[in-house]
Amino acid sequence: MPDEFDTSGASDNRRGKHPVADGIEDVITFKLHTLCVIQDRSASQWADSMFDLSIASWRVLAVIRAHQPTRAGDVAEILLMDKSQLSRVIKQLTAARLIVDTTDPNDGRAVALKLTAKGTTLYGRVMTHVLERNEKVLAPLTVEEVGAFDAILDKLIVHSRAMLEHRP
Repeated sequence: MPDEFDTSGASDNRRGKHPVADGIEDVITFKLHTLCVIQDRSASQWADSMFDLSIASWRVLAVIRAHQPTRAGDVAEILLMDKSQLSRVIKQLTAARLIVDTTDPNDGRAVALKLTAKGTTLYGRVMTHVLERNEKVLAPLTVEEVGAFDAILDKLIVHSRAMLEHRP
């Protein structure tokens, strides 16, 4: 069976819509991964030094804030986070009195999470910094490029989640 994608290093390594890829560094998903790793490293540094938060803790706090009251399983699904890792983060946030367990308003038998006043205050401080950092990251792009990039990312995320759910 012939290869559909020539990996020999030839100059026209095109498959479908993907631009020419002479190596891994030319693959769009690798470029996205690289951007994410760079941003995660930067975020980990400032989140820890400025707010005494891990990046995982910040993301969990932010998702709870956006969907509160919310169940841990919903947070795990949104963040694509391992439930055991999420459990550790929830324990840390609870111990720091940033979140509390509450009764799920949709199911009195279930537990939901929400931010405390302290968590809400911290969220506001961190989110201000996040938005400032995003402005710096997006600085080389025009307003139109940012809008297009945001729409493209949304489209790819929806498509990728669907692919993940329907994997063989």
